[in-house]
Amino acid sequence: MKKERIDQNILVRINLICQGLKFSVSEIRILNWLKNFEESEYEMALKILEKLKYYTTSEIIFEFNENLKRLLHYIPNGKRIFVTGLGEFGKSGSSLIYYFKKTPAYKRDETKFKILKHLRKLKSQGLRDGDYLVLLDDIIGTGESLNKFYRHEIHQQLVKDDLKPEIIVLSVAYMQHSIVLLEEKIPRFSIYGTPYIKAFASGSSVFGYRPKMLPLREFAHNYGKDLFETYNRETKKIEKHPLGYNNSQSLIVFPHSVPNNTLPIFWSNKNKWYPLFPRSAEAKLSRLKDFRQENIHWFNTAKSLNIFENKEELDFNHKLLFNNVDYRILAVIRLKRRRSIDPIICQILNISINELNEIYIEGQKRLN
Repeated sequence: MKKERIDQNILVRINLICQGLKFSVSEIRILNWLKNFEESEYEMALKILEKLKYYTTSEIIFEFNENLKRLLHYIPNGKRIFVTGLGEFGKSGSSLIYYFKKTPAYKRDETKFKILKHLRKLKSQGLRDGDYLVLLDDIIGTGESLNKFYRHEIHQQLVKDDLKPEIIVLSVAYMQHSIVLLEEKIPRFSIYGTPYIKAFASGSSVFGYRPKMLPLREFAHNYGKDLFETYNRETKKIEKHPLGYNNSQSLIVFPHSVPNNTLPIFWSNKNKWYPLFPRSAEAKLSRLKDFRQENIHWFNTAKSLNIFENKEELDFNHKLLFNNVDYRILAVIRLKRRRSIDPIICQILNISINELNEIYIEGQKRLN
């Protein structure tokens, strides 16, 4: 049996990817995952993996907290807020409620909120016109599941009892294309979270312009077409989802789950595929590493965006000229000069919309 030798540059790159994924996976696991592909394809596999976003438990709580603060800013005092997690209460719903209760914004005044264990008999539980019904979710993919949930669990009650509450979705992330469906189907609807664009969206891909993006899309599609399929009860046909459920093209992973909207090359175990983040197993919770301590991450991000002007700035033997937040500001400035919109900036830098807002604020301070 031929002994495979891994190029040293690939090993260095894998180490950086592990840092970017908050050490939720080991270098050995990534090496084993790479064996799904031909050795000549490692470069493409790693390019896609480098854009995968892993939210730690601490980051999920942070995102819920920041989004809840934004929401509370617009809710008048005295208004009641009813909260429930999407999904079964004993499963993903419980995780989402746990994260929500850990937020400082919730702890500051718990009396503002009523946590619902189910969505039956909303009127009997106190819901009235003008109240706020907050639905918690980690990610909104196509919007189809949320629309079905609303129709089956909420809409009929509201019509029967003549209730018109504000429907708020508090999420960590959402695919931007889902908003068209949700705003059309759900009255008085709004969403708080970080927006994401499809990984291979034409004209706005996180992988760059079309000639660079298309080979990566074809690569992910060719492998993914045999990794994820569902049965459509209406058409009575098998539907393949090579780029995530209903072509979601998501690149997001959570410690408690891997969305089926995410590219199946990362999570499927079908046809003897070795998954990097298996959906069928409980993901290990990883401790939050202080992002500001990851000098190498932002240094390499700045380097890849051609921010540095001369070789001296690239020399690790010299003292780093900037601290981490400077690298982040420079990276955002570079992308803004390319006229990149905020969702694309978030995906390229692997940060959330709230982290991007922090960078904007810090950058503004340095101008004053």
